Amino acid sequence: MPGPPHATLTFDDLPATGLPVESATDAIRRAVAAGTLVLRAEPGAGKSSLVPLIVAASMADSPARRVVVTEPRRLAARATAERLASLLGESVGSRVGLTVRGEQRRSADTVIEVVTEAVLTNRLQSDPELEGVGAVVFDEFHERNLASDLGLAMALEVRQVLRPDLVVVVMSATLDVERLLPLLGDPTVVDVPGRTFPVSTEYLRRPAASGWTAAVCDATLRALELVEGDVLVFVPGRREIDAVLGALRPRLDGRRVDCLGLHGSTPIAEQRSILRGGPGRRVIVATSVAETSITVPGVAAVVDGGLLRRARFDPLSGLGRLETGSVTTFAADQRRGRAGRLGPGVALRLWSVDDERHLDRTVPPAIVDGDPLPVAFDLARWGDPWAERLPLLDHPTTPRLEAAQRSLQLLGLTVDGGALSPRGRQAARLGLHPRLAALAITADEAGLGTLGVRAAALLDDDRWPTRADFDAELERRWREVDTAADRLARRLGVTGRATPFVPGELGPLLARAWPDRIAMARPGRPGRFLLAIGREVDVDLSDPLAAAAFLVVVEADGAARSARVRRAVALTRTEVLEAVGDRVEQIEHVEWDDRDDTLRAERRRQLGSIVLHREPLTDPRPDAVEAALRTGLRRRGLGLLTWNERSTELRARLAWLHGQDPTSWPDVTDAVLLDRIDDWLDLRRCRSVADLRRIVVADALLSLVGWEQRRDLDRLAPTALATPSAPARPIRYDSGRPVWSVRIQHLFGVDVHPTIGPNRTPLVIELLSPAGRPAQVTTDLPGFWRGSYAQVRAELRGRYPKHRWPDDPTV
Repeated sequence: MPGPPHATLTFDDLPATGLPVESATDAIRRAVAAGTLVLRAEPGAGKSSLVPLIVAASMADSPARRVVVTEPRRLAARATAERLASLLGESVGSRVGLTVRGEQRRSADTVIEVVTEAVLTNRLQSDPELEGVGAVVFDEFHERNLASDLGLAMALEVRQVLRPDLVVVVMSATLDVERLLPLLGDPTVVDVPGRTFPVSTEYLRRPAASGWTAAVCDATLRALELVEGDVLVFVPGRREIDAVLGALRPRLDGRRVDCLGLHGSTPIAEQRSILRGGPGRRVIVATSVAETSITVPGVAAVVDGGLLRRARFDPLSGLGRLETGSVTTFAADQRRGRAGRLGPGVALRLWSVDDERHLDRTVPPAIVDGDPLPVAFDLARWGDPWAERLPLLDHPTTPRLEAAQRSLQLLGLTVDGGALSPRGRQAARLGLHPRLAALAITADEAGLGTLGVRAAALLDDDRWPTRADFDAELERRWREVDTAADRLARRLGVTGRATPFVPGELGPLLARAWPDRIAMARPGRPGRFLLAIGREVDVDLSDPLAAAAFLVVVEADGAARSARVRRAVALTRTEVLEAVGDRVEQIEHVEWDDRDDTLRAERRRQLGSIVLHREPLTDPRPDAVEAALRTGLRRRGLGLLTWNERSTELRARLAWLHGQDPTSWPDVTDAVLLDRIDDWLDLRRCRSVADLRRIVVADALLSLVGWEQRRDLDRLAPTALATPSAPARPIRYDSGRPVWSVRIQHLFGVDVHPTIGPNRTPLVIELLSPAGRPAQVTTDLPGFWRGSYAQVRAELRGRYPKHRWPDDPTV
């Protein structure tokens, strides 16, 4: 960083623009003196054009007077820097500087430096005190990029701990001020009206996916008929830009309309040309980069394709994916507003009014819903792995941080406790996604540094082959990343000539750096692959990669359960073993097979979840067999055991006692017994399913009760009960109640109802006829004798006249 600027910027230098924000100059000046400012400025207010100049002029006498202005994208940063410099009558690099990845234009005279949010975050990591910087201005904060959230939190912590003089300004057209206030510590809030023109909105029918490109072209042609100015068309990504331009240009043949594409990787010269405008009419097909942070001149109509592409991350698979979905209402409103910046405009939306009722308002911020690996890496670098100190607007969840920290450790970038390892500190200098940094470092350690930096530069770019001639297309892209590869090589300290593209070299390198991304083809399931981390992915059958035996998956689209491979490189089995042979484990695997309730035992060579080789195992380890049997029992149930009469009876008695006294007697329901298998079932000596079936279940169940309880068991829940005139008769517990079936004559002379159990529960007595058939059921024997016995006696005496039927059965 250069020292304090030699040049100054005063209020006398500020141009008169007539923009609405000029009216707030005094309020902004007072807020800068107070230290924190939240500026909510409506579209057209001129905040990006003038606020940085006002802040810099307010700090002209400060020892640290450089103002850093952040923008969410490189394209916006360049546009903002050039607009600020032009207002001062200068070119970028003098009092207004620019620093974005791959481009730096600043000098000792630079007073305002426009940077991307990622540049600021990286600078805070290496220079927390921000030497020479007096203010940080976060522009377009509503976009809530990961770097903006982290950058603001870090700047606020620096202000709290190291630099109480650091001025922090947060501004946007739409801000959730109430949530920002606690973070900034009672900041000054300034609202500025905008300057926009009315925009009429026309809703069209939502097209089918197959007809989306044609529908966008139809709407664009209609927009050209409705207005005389330029038309700005919003589509989700570069592929859609190419598709729309390819379909639109032939339909405009003979008309004086230029068709242009605008996205983050558009060459700088083309970006400048688009943002300068021109004499002729234009159709600019753009991604979301044109929603808020830049102004495309000449636009009188907007065509909104209704789609938005955003990065999503599946923490279970560890795979990031790009997901295309419906635009949010917030983004749609921002897009619509682009048509009213210069005069009355028109917006055409490819959805109906009814569709709009079902749109989401916003999407979750990246720090909550995006790839947690960069979050965890930046937090580890800051020295706050769990974000316990940082004043974040939203916090990443603990499970996502845990998953990311495990990945960082696997990549060798952190150590136990979350601190950066030497490799991690080396990765921090590269300015890459942690996974790409690990790739470059791994290659360098293997003596393949020039190959590694070129591969990392290629993968950091979105230009990836999609044609059938994969190797030829990849070679062309390989040559296009010279500048980025050279920059990485300098940071990594790699020397040597640029590596020519050699088909087959990239795959083994990626496999060595990213062993968790290796995937093996599923036998008999074309296009289906299993990742080493255990998730499955699909490759389109028309893609040459579908025929590969192995892949290294770089990126996948879609839901986690059906993720479609977007970027990958093919591998052979030999290349996998050469690259990660030291990570392949020899595993004795025993599993339960539900198809025939048997055990399968085999010896495997395994990379994560990928089985590279298997052979039968005749003598598996006892603990592995025990674990597999336990799994089988829990999946298939207790019916796998042999339940004889004694076992069934004992379980019923224990169940009844548990109902009588739950604290003293065990619960023997299926769910509890399966959950507590190890407490009662000894599987250590079982070597097969046959051994499992030979277990004496009654003895196993008795292990749930102590010796004193075993003694009480027969007393409290007897298996049988005798009468004075007959031998013992069994008591049944299978109905949940103790039932004693006994002939009625054997109870003559008994006038006390028998009870059992800790609560002296009356038995359910099933009174039988001389032929053993049920005649009556009672839980009150004395009451029976004095009540319905007379009727029963009359019926039985008529049926069994040879038997004695006394008038008074109690004597």
